[in-house]
Amino acid sequence: MSEGKPRFHARELRVGGVSKDALLERLAEHGVSLNEYARILFADEAFTTSPEARRVRVLFVDLPDLGLPEGGTFPEILAAAAAFGLEPCPLELAPHLRLDYLDQPEGPYLTVASIKHHEDPEAPNGFYLRRREDGLWLRGYRADDDFVYPLDFRDFVFLEAGR
Repeated sequence: MSEGKPRFHARELRVGGVSKDALLERLAEHGVSLNEYARILFADEAFTTSPEARRVRVLFVDLPDLGLPEGGTFPEILAAAAAFGLEPCPLELAPHLRLDYLDQPEGPYLTVASIKHHEDPEAPNGFYLRRREDGLWLRGYRADDDFVYPLDFRDFVFLEAGR
């Protein structure tokens, strides 16, 4: 863990007030690619959208700053984040963040921390954002509670508690 208070990067964005179909249209308009897991998540009834738009503050969290210098399992990451007053994000936040963060640099994954809605190990857990050589992506992912997120996945997005 780094010395002193962790360095979290904050970003405010607007979430809600847009249907899933409209989100998909906006993503396509901006050339954002989706993988099959992302399409499955969009089709899942657990992925709901808020009828009213609201401003939220998200924090980009570096796993070593959470006290996880070697990475960690998702339950370990959630527990470490909770100690800093951070909460998982609703599924609808990820496409809004992708649209708000079109200037994401090429490189590491930015995993949007969200609670898995199904016990089925084949069901996707949530989304991550990435810019690769072939453009912007909003990708779904799946992992069980025993999977150790390596530092390639070091950056996670959480909501500030109570916001």
